[in-house]
Amino acid sequence: MDNHENTQMNETKKRKKLSLFTKILIGFALGVILGLIFGEKIMVIKPVGDLFMKLLKMLIMPLVFSAIVSGITNIPDIKQLLNMGIKAFILFVVSTGLAIATGMIFGNIFKPGIGGTLTLPPAEVEDVSFSLVDTILNVVPENVFESFTSNNMMLQVICFAIFFSICILLCGEEGKIVSNFFDKVAKVMYRMTDLIIGLAPFGVCALIATIIGQYGLTALLPLMKFLIVFHVAILFFVIVIQGSFIAVACKMNPFKFFKDLFGSISMAYVTDSSAAALPVAIKELQLNLKVPESITNFIMPIGTNMNKNGSALYQGIVAIFIAQVIGVDLSFTQQILILFTALLGAIGTAGIPSASLVMLSMTLSCVGLPLEGITLMAGIDRILGGARTFPNVTGNAAITKMLARQEEDKLKQ
Repeated sequence: MDNHENTQMNETKKRKKLSLFTKILIGFALGVILGLIFGEKIMVIKPVGDLFMKLLKMLIMPLVFSAIVSGITNIPDIKQLLNMGIKAFILFVVSTGLAIATGMIFGNIFKPGIGGTLTLPPAEVEDVSFSLVDTILNVVPENVFESFTSNNMMLQVICFAIFFSICILLCGEEGKIVSNFFDKVAKVMYRMTDLIIGLAPFGVCALIATIIGQYGLTALLPLMKFLIVFHVAILFFVIVIQGSFIAVACKMNPFKFFKDLFGSISMAYVTDSSAAALPVAIKELQLNLKVPESITNFIMPIGTNMNKNGSALYQGIVAIFIAQVIGVDLSFTQQILILFTALLGAIGTAGIPSASLVMLSMTLSCVGLPLEGITLMAGIDRILGGARTFPNVTGNAAITKMLARQEEDKLKQ
């Protein structure tokens, strides 16, 4: 009888225990309410959000390195590894192109830069440029230990991790000891991720409260039409385009997919960082979406650096918006040039610090639009950041899930 009562009590406790999804949702809503009520006074809780961000960033480099090594060394067939990498790269390029095109189409249809009283402020923007050859060379680290000291050098760490992992595989049985060691390191990092994610509701609450409290509604009014069109475009891209891909390629209900990734989506939104959301995304893909560690650990870190759907959409819509503000009617040829320049920029600037600035500068310059447009957007950049970031996470996760499903189908045949 006592055992039966204990079992019932345990079941009741489980039912009463809130899921992380619910806790983060409550934290997000509470943050919005606190920000609206207290305004700038809420900045007193900013250190809570800053601490949470630091803990997330602390995870990134050791988690990425150990996860990639563990993932690749558990794919013993190098040909399979190469095929998966090529497929992922092609999908990254296609999804980025679709995102840019979506932004430009919404800009052309809804014309957010027409009918307002906006003027371009004086430019305070550096003349930034990049060389594709230099970018490729910069991916290879001169000093791997130095690369580990900055999250801006993640692509260099990924490059070393992939090369290191392939060498472990080439060592055969002798490499097993090293492979097993990094399997254990990855598990330790996952455990650390669990502990830090447990603090997410508090971190999310503090971060969203300080954003709302600092900017309020007054900062949004001059660019309200652009903000509305941009957010509608983002939602269309995620729900319709990414959702269709998830339904067809992943054979899964898109809304269940997004719910299973809610932790990483909300993390990307409030932190404005795909890298900060990476540990959470890896965990959710493995636990909720049942994607094998080997695939998740290989594809997600690379996608985080190369596949930035939300940022790409932003490039397209901002270029059209700036042209409309200054009264320039872009031809079809010019808009095609913007699309291809933004696409090359998105791929070529992967891993470069302030990549969004470089990308936007390239995109505007390719058709002679003034760089002062970047200054115009700077005032609302942090507000746009969340919506610009979370599609990166959902896009990378969808591609990872699709590749995992393909591998499962191969095993069944």
